[in-house]
This record gives sequence, C-alpha cells and structure tokens, in this order.
Amino acid sequence: MYETEAELSALQELLDASLARAGQRLLAAWEAGSAMNAKQVAGFRGVRLVAVASVNSKEEPRVAPRPAAFLHGKFYLAANSRSTTVHRLIVDPSVAVTYFENHILLMGHGKASFLRKGNAAFGAVAPEWKRAFNGGRYALEGIDLFIRIDASHLQAFAQHPERYPGAWDRLPRS
Repeated sequence: MYETEAELSALQELLDASLARAGQRLLAAWEAGSAMNAKQVAGFRGVRLVAVASVNSKEEPRVAPRPAAFLHGKFYLAANSRSTTVHRLIVDPSVAVTYFENHILLMGHGKASFLRKGNAAFGAVAPEWKRAFNGGRYALEGIDLFIRIDASHLQAFAQHPERYPGAWDRLPRS
C-alpha cells in the first residue's frame, strides 16, 4: 500500500462526501453496500488502463485510454508533454477518469496537476510508477511528466466489495 494513514483518512472523507452527493441514477445501478472504502480503493495496484475525459478547444468532450496508477490516494497518468491530452489539460485542467472492469467502477472528477521531469515531485513518483509498472525497464521511456488527478469527487463501487480487501493484483480475476 502506498497510502499513509493520513492519505487514507483524506481518501475516505472524499469517498464519503462523494457518495453523499451521488445521484439517484448512479445509486440505483449499485446495490446497497457496494461502495468501496478507502483501503479497498487503495488496493488498486499496478498500472491499469483508464478512460480520461477532457474537452478540446471547442469545449467538445474527448475521451482517451491512458495507463494510470493509484498512488497516495490519487490517480497518476504518465505522459509526454507533446501529447494531445496534455495540451487539452493545460488549457482546461478539468478532467474525469474512469476505471471499470469485472464489476468494479472507480470514477473521479477534478483538476489535473502536472509534475514535470526534473522536479522533486516527479522524482518522488517515478520509482513508485516503475514498481506499479512491475519494474518494467521501459516504464518511463518517452515520459517527461506525470498528470496527477486532484479529485473533488470520487466514486468507487464493486459488485462484491468484500473480494477487494487489499492489493487487487493478488486476487484471481473473475
């Protein structure tokens, strides 16, 4: 687990506040008790494919698949500063990220922050990204920044949340 007790506490507060604001449509799609808690969400391990939503210069919605890791209670995306997604997020940092698989949904909305190669924040995340990437030697090839998603809203549901007590990468896939 990458999260400290303080980070888990902040993550739980965000999850609770987001659940309290959830719309009836979303809540109708999930049975009572299917919301995941901070420790369960922190079990999101490895680099996984997520859908990242932003808007273009005409304010039209755009979604792109991107690899993401969940570190210290936040989603991180590795990127190259020349990418279209980065350019869109520089103009308007509003962003949404969604992960869904095997009856699990993690959905966050917030602002993108950029950690550029060469600064301390990038240096702190890089080794954790490599570990999340299973130590792949090409994990950061061509990467010159991380996009951190500072969520103001985060929903997390699982059809069977009891199956996710810790690191997800150690659990059998259904």
